[in-house]
Amino acid sequence: VDRECKLTTFVCKGCDNNCTITRMEMPGEEPSYYGSRCDKYDAIASHAKKETFFDKREQLLFREYKKDSGTGPAVGIPRALLVYDYAPLIIGFLNALDARVVLSSQTNNAIMDQAIELSYTDSCFPMKLLHGHAAMLKDMDYILYPCAIRLGSKDGDANQKYSCPLVQASPFIIRNVLDFGERLLIPIIDFSRGDDDVIKDFANIAVKMGFSRKKGKEAALAGIQSQRRFEADQAALGRELLEQLRQSGQLGVVLFARSYMSQDAGANLGIAEKLAQLGVVPIPLDFLPLESVNAKDYSDRPYWFYENKYIAGAAITVLDPQLYGLWLTNFGCGPNSFIIHIVEDIMGGKPLGQLEIDEHAAEAGIVTRLEAFVDTIKGFAHFAGKHEAPHKEDIYRRAFPAVIDTAKTFIIPRMTPHIELVGALLEGSGFRAVVLPEANERNLLYADKITSGMECLPYRVTLGDFLRFSYEDGTDLKNVEAVMAGAYGPCRFGKYALEQIKILKDVGIDLPIRTTVSNNAYRDTDISPRFARLAWKGCVAIDYLQRSLWRTRPYEKKSGSADELFDEYLGRIVGRVRKKERFDDILSHVNSDFRSLIDPELPRKPLVGINGEIFLRSNRFSNQDLVRECEKAGLEVVVSSIGEWIKYIFYRHVEDAVRDRKFLKALISYLIKRVWERDEHKVIKHFQNLVDMKEPSTEEVLRLTSEWLSPKCGSEAVLSIGTGVEWM
Repeated sequence: VDRECKLTTFVCKGCDNNCTITRMEMPGEEPSYYGSRCDKYDAIASHAKKETFFDKREQLLFREYKKDSGTGPAVGIPRALLVYDYAPLIIGFLNALDARVVLSSQTNNAIMDQAIELSYTDSCFPMKLLHGHAAMLKDMDYILYPCAIRLGSKDGDANQKYSCPLVQASPFIIRNVLDFGERLLIPIIDFSRGDDDVIKDFANIAVKMGFSRKKGKEAALAGIQSQRRFEADQAALGRELLEQLRQSGQLGVVLFARSYMSQDAGANLGIAEKLAQLGVVPIPLDFLPLESVNAKDYSDRPYWFYENKYIAGAAITVLDPQLYGLWLTNFGCGPNSFIIHIVEDIMGGKPLGQLEIDEHAAEAGIVTRLEAFVDTIKGFAHFAGKHEAPHKEDIYRRAFPAVIDTAKTFIIPRMTPHIELVGALLEGSGFRAVVLPEANERNLLYADKITSGMECLPYRVTLGDFLRFSYEDGTDLKNVEAVMAGAYGPCRFGKYALEQIKILKDVGIDLPIRTTVSNNAYRDTDISPRFARLAWKGCVAIDYLQRSLWRTRPYEKKSGSADELFDEYLGRIVGRVRKKERFDDILSHVNSDFRSLIDPELPRKPLVGINGEIFLRSNRFSNQDLVRECEKAGLEVVVSSIGEWIKYIFYRHVEDAVRDRKFLKALISYLIKRVWERDEHKVIKHFQNLVDMKEPSTEEVLRLTSEWLSPKCGSEAVLSIGTGVEWM
C-alpha cells in the first residue's frame, strides 16, 4: 500500500484510433498499460496475433472490393449493419456498373465520435455506428445503403424472416440526419418472394444513377450471384472449421450475434482475437449448419431472420460437447430482449456467456469477463461430460389460435375503452368475457419480479394484468383463458402471448392466451362477418367519442361533465353491440350533447397531436395520463385513433394478396374494405360539426410517409410519420 505508483499518459499513433494509453510503474516491477481499444499494450498481447475464422470470413465478405477500381461515379458504402451480411450483393452490383466503390474504413474512435455526435441517444450502438460510417462518405457522388426488410424466403406467414424495425428504417434515418437527399441510394432488400423483387429494386437504383434498366437488371443479377457465391464459400469454410475442431479437440465458442456486431472488431473490441488468445476457437454463427434446424420446432412465430439463426445455433451448440455459446448484444436491442429467453431455454444448464457492448465498453472489463467465461467452459467441459439438451416441449413457444371455447371465461387486458367492445363482441357471440380493470402500479410490481426489464413496457403491463388477475381475483383458472391481439412481426408485439404463456407457466400459472393476428386482418376468429362489421362501426364511434371528449373537456362549464357523457355513450354503444343491435339512433344527439357542455366564452387553446406506438398512446397508465397532463398545461389534444390501425391492416391485407397473386382473396378483402370505409363515413357524419379534424385515408397517410420512410417497412412508424406530417 505504501509503495509509490507513477502514472503517465501518452497517445498511441499506431492507428486512427489515437488511444490515450496510461502507463503505470511500480518499483521493482515491469510497467503495465491500459486504455487501448486493441491489445497492443495489454498483457494478453504478449502473444503474436492469431488469425481467426472471423478474419477469413471478412476476406470472403469483401473479396470483390477493389478500392477506386471503377471509372464511373464514386459510390460510398458504409461498413455497418447489414453490409456485414450483404456486402457481396452491393459490391457485385456496383462493380457490374463499373462504379468507383469506396468502403468506409473499419470502425475506429474517429467514426465512433462522429456516430455519437450525430445519432439519437436512444439508438442501439450498431445504429449509431451507421451514422459515423455514413458521415465519412459525405464527399462521394452517391452513398448506397439498403433498406433490408425480409432477409430470406418466407416460411409461411408466421416466419417472415424480418430484420428489426430499426434496421429497416436505418437508411431513412441517416438520410434525414446527414441531409444526403437524393445522393443516398436506398434499394429495398426483400427476399420473401425470391430474387425478383430485389433485382427490380436494384435496377431502379441503377436507373437513378443514369444507367438503363436492362443494365441495372444485369448488374443486380451479378450482385445476387456474388452473394450466393459468398454464402456457398462461407458454408464450406464453416465445414472446414468444424472439421479442424474435431481433429484438434479444442473448445469452440459460437458468437451469438448479428454479423455487424461479431464481425466488426473495432466495435466489439476484438473479441474474436481475444478468445483465440485465451485458447479457444471463436466461431461465426453462420459457420454452423444452421439450415439443419427448423426454428418452427421451437416456436410458432420465429419471424425475425436472426431469431431463426439464434435458435438453430443454440440447438446445434447445446448438443456438441466441443461447442459453447457467447451471447453478444447491445444495450436497447428490442428483438434480443425476447430472443435471449428461448436461447437460454434451449441451452439449458450449459454455460452461455453474455456480453453487452456499446460505445462505453472498456477493454479491461471485456478481457476480465472473457477470461472468466473461458475458465467456466473449460471447467464444465472437464467435469460435466456430455450435456443433455432440455426437452423441446419445455422450450416450445406456442401460439394458441383464436378459436374460442364456449365453456371458458376469457379475460382481456384493457388497453383502451375500445376493449369494452371486444368483451361485448365475445359475449354477443355466446362466450363469457371479462375486461380486466385498468392497469396500475401493481401491474409492474408483479411483472418486474419475473422479467429482465429489457422487454418493452406494453409487454410488462399486460403480463401484469394477467398476474394481478391470477393473484388477486380468486377465480379458479382451470376454466379461464386470455385473449390478445398479435402479429407476425416485425416488432416485438407478436411475441407477447408466446412469452407470457411461458413465463406464467414457469411461476406456476397455466393460462392459455389466444391471439388473433393483424396479418390476416383479425379474420381468424369465430366472429361472424356481420357481427365484426357492427363492432367496427362501434370502434369508429368510440374513436370519435374520444375526440369529442378531448374537444370538450378543456372548455367544459362543469368539471367532469364531459367524462360523464363519454362514459354514458360508451356504455350505451357497448350494450347495443352486445345484443347485436344497431346503434345509429344513439348517436343522433351526440353532437349537441357534447357541444352543450362547452363554455362559449373560453377561447380555443393550442392543439397538440399525439401519435406513436398504439398501446402507449392509448393506455392511460402507460403514458402517465398524458392527455390530461397536456390539458392541465393549457392545451387541447387529439390522439391518433384505433381505427387508423384497423384500416391500415385491411389495406395491407389487400396489398399482400395482390403481391401473392391471390386475386380472389384480394377482391374479397377489397370489397370488405370498401364496405367498412362506407360504414366509417356514416358514423363520422354524426360528429362532423364538433370534431374539426378529418382523418386522412390510409393511402394518403402512406403517401405522406413515403417522403420520409418507405411504406414497405412493416411497422406502425409508417402511420405515425404520415399522420404527423398531415397534422402539420
